[in-house]
Parts: sequence; C-alpha cells; structure tokens
Amino acid sequence: MTVKYKLYQEKRKDSKNHGKWYARAIVNDVVHLDAISQEIQDNTTAKKADVYAVLTELVNVMSRHLRNGDRVVIDGFGSFKVGLKTKPADKAKEFNPAKNIVGSRLNFQPETHWTATDRIRRKQFIQGIEVKLASDKVKTPTSGGGAQP
Repeated sequence: MTVKYKLYQEKRKDSKNHGKWYARAIVNDVVHLDAISQEIQDNTTAKKADVYAVLTELVNVMSRHLRNGDRVVIDGFGSFKVGLKTKPADKAKEFNPAKNIVGSRLNFQPETHWTATDRIRRKQFIQGIEVKLASDKVKTPTSGGGAQP
C-alpha cells in the first residue's frame, strides 16, 4: 500500500516560501464505521453487529470523557484531548472566558515508539509508509462539491 501525493506550489505573495513546491497527500477513499465493522468481523470471531455496537458506544464514552476535560488514551492507537482557541488578554485579570475563548478543537496524538538504537520517535500507524507521486489522472475526493486546489 502506498500513499499518493500531488505537488503544489506556494502562491501566496507574502509567504517566505512563495514559488516553492511541496507535497500534499491524496485521500484515496473514505472508510466509515460500517465498513470498519465488516473488516473486523472478517478478521476476528466477533460479529459485525457486535463490533458496530461497541465502536458506536466507544464514540459516546469518549465524547463524555472529552467534555469532562479528560484525556482519552486508546492503547496502541493514541490519545485525544480538547484544546481551546483563544484570543489574548493584556493582563490575567482582564481575561474573560466568554470574550477570549473563541472555540475548541480535538487534539489527537498517535501512539509513538522510541527505538534505543537510533533514538527516533516513530508513530504507530505510519511506520514503514511508502509514498508515490500520483498521476495527473487520479481523481481526488472533494468536500462540498468544490474542486481541490
């Protein structure tokens, strides 16, 4: 399996990297919970309906813990926590949550492993990844019906 990429040129005139080229990974497909449940059934003795029920409840339980401010760690996968988007205040006593906290986001940190010999941190899911330049004829998924840049 290979991750395909396309080359893009930085076109913002005010960017220090204006005119330079970089790669963007192309999404090949979208996999939903139903298909994941089927794959797990095919690879284990669990039934698809049972897998689906457990994964659906995992989403509910994770959501409850994240709303409570907990970090959710799924061993072998990674951890999730809530992050805040804020505007600064000049002084601590001037900070008003209603005014300065403007949003939230979900932070994900994949599980990483250290190797003693080369002291490199390797992310669990992308170890051994291979990349390949996509041909111009590869169709890329779009969101909202618009074309990707």
